Amino acid sequence: MVEYATHEPAVEFIPSDVSSIDTQPDFSHLRFSRGYVLHAPGLNPDVPTFWKTRPFAGRTFRWDPRVGVSVVSDGENEILLCGHSLDPTLETTDLGLISKNLHLALRESRRKYLNALEELFGQYVVLDYHQGILRAQTDAIASRAIFHDTEAAIIASHVNLVGKTLEREPSIYVKWVGRPTSLDFPGRTTEFDGVWLLTPNTELTLGSGLVRRVGPLPYEPLTVAQAADQMMPILEKQVKVLKESGREILVSASAGVDSRTSLAAFARPNVDDAVRTFTYTKAPNSGRQSAELNRDKLAATMSADLLLSHQMFDLNTAEQPPADYVTMLGELSSRRSNTVISWVYHSHLPHNALHIRGQINGVGKWHFAQRLHFAESMEISPRRMASLTKRGKDVKRPLTDPWWTLGERGFREYIKTTKLRSAPAGYRMTDLFLWEHRVANWNHAHIVESDVTFDTYQLFGSRKMIRLMLSVPEIDRAQLSLFREIIGRMEPSLLDYPLNGQPWDPPTYELPLSSYQQGAAVTAAEQSSLRQRLAAANGTLRWRKEEIARLRSELASANAEKEDLRSILENLRG
Repeated sequence: MVEYATHEPAVEFIPSDVSSIDTQPDFSHLRFSRGYVLHAPGLNPDVPTFWKTRPFAGRTFRWDPRVGVSVVSDGENEILLCGHSLDPTLETTDLGLISKNLHLALRESRRKYLNALEELFGQYVVLDYHQGILRAQTDAIASRAIFHDTEAAIIASHVNLVGKTLEREPSIYVKWVGRPTSLDFPGRTTEFDGVWLLTPNTELTLGSGLVRRVGPLPYEPLTVAQAADQMMPILEKQVKVLKESGREILVSASAGVDSRTSLAAFARPNVDDAVRTFTYTKAPNSGRQSAELNRDKLAATMSADLLLSHQMFDLNTAEQPPADYVTMLGELSSRRSNTVISWVYHSHLPHNALHIRGQINGVGKWHFAQRLHFAESMEISPRRMASLTKRGKDVKRPLTDPWWTLGERGFREYIKTTKLRSAPAGYRMTDLFLWEHRVANWNHAHIVESDVTFDTYQLFGSRKMIRLMLSVPEIDRAQLSLFREIIGRMEPSLLDYPLNGQPWDPPTYELPLSSYQQGAAVTAAEQSSLRQRLAAANGTLRWRKEEIARLRSELASANAEKEDLRSILENLRG
């Protein structure tokens, strides 16, 4: 039996402090904003000189003072939490309290520690030193990433901090991303040889590089109402804590399901609540002009109706970012998101705000399952995963084409290293692929380009909330029923606005699940469109019938008047 220290642990909390950061004309003060690096002795990562430094478990931890750090130690067990976090159980964003609670759980058992992490929201990296072993994890969706070498001598928030420190050569997977219409690197691979991305639901052992799966936990199948019953109190606690945190809340609004959920959560603020919304529009050059422009206008209307201040940014007329700013962004990620959006954020929005995003909500939407043919297995292969990272004409290549081999190789490594197929029964590979790969990998570029301005937060961004999203029937997920239920409970008026140009109707259970996938003779979307067209046609028919009846009545009246006039005329002649 292992004996643990029983004395009160020491808590060291170092809050965020930007006073030591001097603005530079070349924007070098924004390099690796909100980042960190933990490295073994002898390594010298190129980080800004104003970054803070402290030893941890025989290594050196460096971090950007824009974010806070809390360290808890009792002499045998240590916790380091870097970034920002919210614990709905404790109802706090205090890193000191949250890390102390994690430390208490770790002293009791590793399972209790992992259970405590299930509850946490935010954008953070957490390190634990327990029984002589140092391990690292990200938040539930890796919005504060961990990149590492094979032995985990160094881990960092940005891939260049690992690859360039170790002077690694480009990986073979650069060829994969270099091909047109790639969304991201396959699996855990990166642009550097022997440098990897740690995916959500896994933890990394420093010094050995061992990757171990720690999630997701098994879920209990729930109805939409049952899942909403469990999720609503968590959402309400988050909103309360965030409003009381003293930080301005910025909700990006697009009138879609994700941002509509955020709008519902923060609707009708009190006078003292620092909440506002914004939308950026790029419709004229997007190729989807009408739909996007209508959506953006609708977001502004919704915000106004909910008494939320709203600001619209037109990316077509926005100022282009300076060349040095673009160069600085290029160091943050191997893939660009949108440098103009990043510059708009940095130029026009408060830097101490909290940006509310909703990308993780996509995991609850049955997204990739709907892209499969209804006859395909959702236990997708590495090669099928590779095909889902491409778009355009490449998607039409047959999976037997050797062209897919390189991407398949990357996903095969991901499946093997993370033991992906050991996930509890009930989880679809399509969902885990979206959660662990697409969100963590594709979302990284968006996050780091906004990190130079503010922190990011997602209301559904804990392992527990994601598990609850996945616990409802697939037929409901395909119809967004859970989000409709939650929005209806928080702000029912948002259900009255069209969704993607169509009325957001309640879910129906007339059609098979396969009708929501590719290859169905008539898909659910097509049937819904036909029903709406039929309803519109019936409405037109009713109006026309009423118009015909009115005209017939007028004609009869005119004929009667004509006969009366004829009779009068005949009398006059007589």
